[in-house]
Amino acid sequence: MKREVEEIAAEQPAQPNKKKRVYIIIGVVLLVILAGGGYYNYSQRQAFDGLQVDSAATAAVGFDNADPKDLEDADGWSSLENYQHWNNAIFTLPEYDNIPLRYRRGITKIFMGNNYLEPVDDKPIYKFTRIKDRAKSVFCYGNFTDRNDSDSWNKEMAFLVEKNDYQSSAIWIISAKGDILFWKEYSSELPLINSFKKGQKIFMDEMKLVPAPADGIIVKNKNSKYALIYNKSSKTFDSYYQYSDSEIQEATTSEEEPYVEELEDVTIDSARTNTGTKE
Repeated sequence: MKREVEEIAAEQPAQPNKKKRVYIIIGVVLLVILAGGGYYNYSQRQAFDGLQVDSAATAAVGFDNADPKDLEDADGWSSLENYQHWNNAIFTLPEYDNIPLRYRRGITKIFMGNNYLEPVDDKPIYKFTRIKDRAKSVFCYGNFTDRNDSDSWNKEMAFLVEKNDYQSSAIWIISAKGDILFWKEYSSELPLINSFKKGQKIFMDEMKLVPAPADGIIVKNKNSKYALIYNKSSKTFDSYYQYSDSEIQEATTSEEEPYVEELEDVTIDSARTNTGTKE
């Protein structure tokens, strides 16, 4: 019996070492769990940050050097997400790739707000031309409202869209932040446009060339040409017919004809009178 007690007593010191090993194992497991959780959280943050950067880059696809202001928010702009969604449906040709992002977002909001992209009942639908030769002549830029604060970023834009009847069109003029300044439909006409600078000679109230009071837009159809000029008094865009060289020549000739005919009549009468006198 005494021997058994001595054997039990000899085994007692091993118990604390066993517990210590258990505690060490538990501590190591906890450290692994904590370290793994911290790494997971770090990875998630990195992935989220990367997603944000990628989203901004994707929103400006095609505009690697886009002005940071183009990525902000404005009342006249669509969201970046909506721009991403509709970009390829609106700007279908490479000729539209150089339109700055700010105007593209403004155009996207106009298309969305007027149901050009998702037809409603029998409302008219408009789109940018799909004809490459026309595409370069359906938008232009300028300081059309003759603002003092105009610069390279906040110029205004005019653009043409074609109606789904393939015979009519409409012109929009918007600010850099998408504010709508002008809209007009051209029934049974598919014009082209380009801009001109303030001071360039145009026809306004009469058949006489005068300096343009502001940057403007030439709207050219097959048989006619008009200038759109902002009227600061009425706060509207007024249209002025632009005479062709043949029209000016015809008008000048028609003014001279009565005088020529009268002169011929007088010459004939004089000849008859002189003849009669000799007799």
